[in-house]
Amino acid sequence: MSEALFPATAFPVLQGWNTPGSLDLGAAFLRAGGWALPRTDAFPDPAKVKARLQELAAELRGQARLGLDLRGLREGADGVVEAAREAGVAFLLHTADLPPALDALRRVAMPRLVAVADRDEAFRAKAAGAAALLVQALDVQALQALGLPVIAEAENEAQARIALAAGAAGLQPRSPKVLEDASLECFSSEFMDRLGESGRAGLRGTYPPLPRLKIRNLDLAYPIQQGGMGVGVSWEGLAGAVARQGCVGLISAIGTGYHPAATSPRRLGRPDGQAGINPPDMLQAIIREARRRSGGRGAVGVNILCAIEGYEHAVRTSIEAGAQMIVSGAGLPLALPEYVGDADVALVPIVSSGRALSILCRQWSRKYGRLPDAVVLEGPMSGGHQGLSAELCADPGHSLENLLPEVLAERDKWGGFPVIVAGGVWDRADIDRFLALGASGVQMGTRFIGTFECDAHAGFKETILKARAEDIVLMKSPVGMPARGVRTALQARIESGTAPAVRCVSQCLQPCGHGRGAAEAGYCIADRLGDAWNGDTESGLFFSGSNGSKLKELVSVRDLIEELTQDPGLQRLEH
Repeated sequence: MSEALFPATAFPVLQGWNTPGSLDLGAAFLRAGGWALPRTDAFPDPAKVKARLQELAAELRGQARLGLDLRGLREGADGVVEAAREAGVAFLLHTADLPPALDALRRVAMPRLVAVADRDEAFRAKAAGAAALLVQALDVQALQALGLPVIAEAENEAQARIALAAGAAGLQPRSPKVLEDASLECFSSEFMDRLGESGRAGLRGTYPPLPRLKIRNLDLAYPIQQGGMGVGVSWEGLAGAVARQGCVGLISAIGTGYHPAATSPRRLGRPDGQAGINPPDMLQAIIREARRRSGGRGAVGVNILCAIEGYEHAVRTSIEAGAQMIVSGAGLPLALPEYVGDADVALVPIVSSGRALSILCRQWSRKYGRLPDAVVLEGPMSGGHQGLSAELCADPGHSLENLLPEVLAERDKWGGFPVIVAGGVWDRADIDRFLALGASGVQMGTRFIGTFECDAHAGFKETILKARAEDIVLMKSPVGMPARGVRTALQARIESGTAPAVRCVSQCLQPCGHGRGAAEAGYCIADRLGDAWNGDTESGLFFSGSNGSKLKELVSVRDLIEELTQDPGLQRLEH
């Protein structure tokens, strides 16, 4: 980055986290002498971007210390860059690999800080005109030879010291402890004082600490479980990243034959038969890679639909590969303990009522001498298939809030295992509300679609990000129960009789009856979910929870967990 931007006397300290819905923390960073780094929506309004940036720029007092994080931007680069120029933004931050719609960023005149993951990306960034690199602290020394200033992202004090010793030109602290460490002389010791009370409040978080979540032998730092989303939405990328942040990451067992590494036999362009759509070797590989990416933190589990063809085999395969948890719904998993045997794995059934939990506990206790290690209560606002009819989904008496007391009462008859609520949980306020009602944790699916690590196709994410509230509806499904997703061209084609023909190549779900249910619904669910994973907006089926229209940003899993927990820097993981 140019000397005019980063003079020799200045050591840039970049804002490393955001306060949801507020610019207070960015403004505090500017007042303290740091660099504010707000981020954009995926599909932003340039006028709103400009207004937000000008609000921050009012804190600059003539100094160029304002950047703009474009890593989540997917369209509208020209308008956003022009808004940034007019607001006095000093530099843009993006990744080395840009979506085609943003490739023009490589040619803009504004200085560009490029976030890179390895040496190859760093070379590409330099060749494309990067002014500086943003790298992990441990990579600083290896990338110094490129001749560009290197800014280090430091998760803790030890990483900050390593980066400084290697000659980092600046820091992006990802934990308040880095700023609080008086032994780090890279910036003024008065930095914390100059942040002011509002800035320090942003570092502390504005909510009390969340409780831990204990399920069988798992002790999780935060009571958050990422929902399993089928056919390529939650594989090793998402589940591994969520577990790494001290939560539960769930892999979906259905549709692994679509994985890029799968070698399943194909027929008519689709994974052929049960072994093709759900190949055991691919599921095992996904589980093992997710556990590797977790770094030993959190838990990696597998969501296995009771209705899946080859259910027992999927359970045994998951355990063999090292799954730490089996979550199972779409029917009551009455025989699940039999397939698990004496394996030390947490069993977490999904229920939609106290009656369902009663039936399951009686069966498990009588036949296997076992109870659930936790239970997920899924309400009618969730994405994908529902456990209630369309009429009951619309009945306020069957809301998640009204279902929870009866499930807690039934749980209390059998012991104290955790009840995790799912379906319509969106933010920290929702989490606190359900914990206050007696839940031990929450499961969130749709929220995690808006992350870089989510395994879904870019077109899948963009469909959800662009959806309006009225676009997210209940629809008929081949399995006989309603499903919630985004109304797209597919539904119009089904209604007009022009949808792709039902061929039942993959034979994925038992209730469909090898294509009978698909013929009645007018579409094959495996094929249409496969098209969604491939980003085909004409014939793809895009499941979303009721809050999908609130999704506007693409962020990292770490950023999302920080927002939900209000634990900046995820400091609990250091203990």
